[in-house]
Amino acid sequence: MGRFVIIAFIHLIAHFLSITAKEQVVSPTNVCSPQNPECYYERFGNFKIPQVEPIKVGHVRKLNLIDGVEHEMVTAAIHPPIFEIPNFLSEKECDHIIELARKEGMEDSRTLLQGIKQDTRALGKNTKVYFDLWDVNKDGEIDMDEMIHNLENQLDFTPDKPTLLEMYSAIQLDKDHDEKISFQEFKQRNIPEMAKFIGKVKEQQPHTKSRHSRQAWIESVSGRSDRVIASIEERVQRLTMLPRELIRASEYLQVVSYGPMGHYNCHLDSDFIKPKRPCCHFMSSELGHCRVCRYATVLYFLDNVEDGGETAFPIADNSTFDREEWMRDPENVCNLAKNCHKANVVVKPEKGKAVLWYNHRVDNTTGWMGEIYTFSFHGGCDVTRGTKWIANHWISLSEDREKDIQNWIELGQFEEEQQKATTTSGGDSNEETSHQEL
Repeated sequence: MGRFVIIAFIHLIAHFLSITAKEQVVSPTNVCSPQNPECYYERFGNFKIPQVEPIKVGHVRKLNLIDGVEHEMVTAAIHPPIFEIPNFLSEKECDHIIELARKEGMEDSRTLLQGIKQDTRALGKNTKVYFDLWDVNKDGEIDMDEMIHNLENQLDFTPDKPTLLEMYSAIQLDKDHDEKISFQEFKQRNIPEMAKFIGKVKEQQPHTKSRHSRQAWIESVSGRSDRVIASIEERVQRLTMLPRELIRASEYLQVVSYGPMGHYNCHLDSDFIKPKRPCCHFMSSELGHCRVCRYATVLYFLDNVEDGGETAFPIADNSTFDREEWMRDPENVCNLAKNCHKANVVVKPEKGKAVLWYNHRVDNTTGWMGEIYTFSFHGGCDVTRGTKWIANHWISLSEDREKDIQNWIELGQFEEEQQKATTTSGGDSNEETSHQEL
């Protein structure tokens, strides 16, 4: 009898462990009222931030994200956990988001570190130390491939060889015209003129930049959200099992359009933890003096691309990672315009598909956001034919539980005030909101 009970118990445990996400996904719950701060601390004071377990590459979960509709969630990588969810959005929802972005007005995408001043700083100094850094193979000369490699890594600039030779001539860098830069030539660089030339080329040939696209932001403040966006946010809550308060406190939806040769070389969506530098999503943060803190990313493909436009993760599931060695890599796998299919994980764009990945681990001690996943470097490959539309849904969180909870309370109070103001005025509020990106 005892043996039978033990066997039955083992089967029960096995059944529990095999439960699909369809049975585990939690339904959206009522959020705390900003007028009752104690509610937030009672619910989240000891709450452990969830992270979907990837199990193994190719693992399939059945999800019930919309009543009466079944979705599949397929594991694409373990480190970081990356998942593909086909048909997460309907065709009408995709078209609606694109239309919202067009009405909002598309503008050129920028990166946080961009401009002549930044390029001048990135060019370094005319010293032997910097020359040795640019001389990748240590043969005492910087050849054209090494120059392009360093311009890619240091300045987010990828010129072709004719453009590079034009720069050498314009600033009189290659004095002996051998297409190689010696230390004697390097130490005579006119850095301000070099930065100006690079800036001009970036402006005239935007495909030479690490990022070539246009974007818009879609407002998603409670009470003023578009119904479709609000419905998608609820779906994201079911998908991630994260608190509604966290989803609501995250950034607006970013919609991005890529034309021919449009791309975004690999980057991290979030920053490394720096306790002395506050997160940009805190309402009290000063833009320009903060860091981007994004626990997870949900990317949506909004159309089918004729050719190219994949989202690639160059080093996902690598066994080791040495950033300095990676930066010296002459192939520069981070340049996805050239090396898309050398990436470890490549996700083909399909209209309605969502891709979820985590930018940070969960800290086992605090139960809150932990260190960054360095393997989460990713980017958008070149669109070789047609156009590509995506949307980024960034879930903002810091490593400081107390500050996040306080931010949720302040945001809730702010939204209530905005709703009252809108109701009183009978129109929309014109509060300006800025966004930071890496």
